[in-house]
Amino acid sequence: MMDANAALKGIQNGMTGMRQQAHTVAAEPAGTRDSTTAQVGMIASQNQIEAAVKTLQTEDRMVGSLLDIRA
Repeated sequence: MMDANAALKGIQNGMTGMRQQAHTVAAEPAGTRDSTTAQVGMIASQNQIEAAVKTLQTEDRMVGSLLDIRA
């Protein structure tokens, strides 16, 4: 079975990264190297969060299927 804690940790790490990158974007002038790098980092954090959410959704469906089979 999948580990829900790993997926939740992935969401937490993604959110932490998103907050850090958002702070950089807000603090740096637009178009600077740091600002652009932070924007790319925000996309990477978003992808990490989405992947972790899909993992949780898959686990939820699997547990639901197991419960349906056993019922």
